[in-house]
Amino acid sequence: MHSPRTRMELVRCRQALAEAEVPEELRQLADELLDRLMGMHDARRLNGPVFLLALDSLEMVPGLEASVQALRAAVLREVGA
Repeated sequence: MHSPRTRMELVRCRQALAEAEVPEELRQLADELLDRLMGMHDARRLNGPVFLLALDSLEMVPGLEASVQALRAAVLREVGA
């Protein structure tokens, strides 16, 4: 959960969110979730189930599908699933 690759994918997801055409409320919610995930990543407090649950929510944001798939792949590699 705490690899540089996971952090890089979180940043890419945030960039995709900035470019996505979504309602402002959805953008703010997704941005807050990404902030939380980045903070937990930096504090080394993320675990697989929590991360995957958050990704389920982010996956519903139009325009983030590819970024979330990359994040999910990075997490699954780290947890060995």
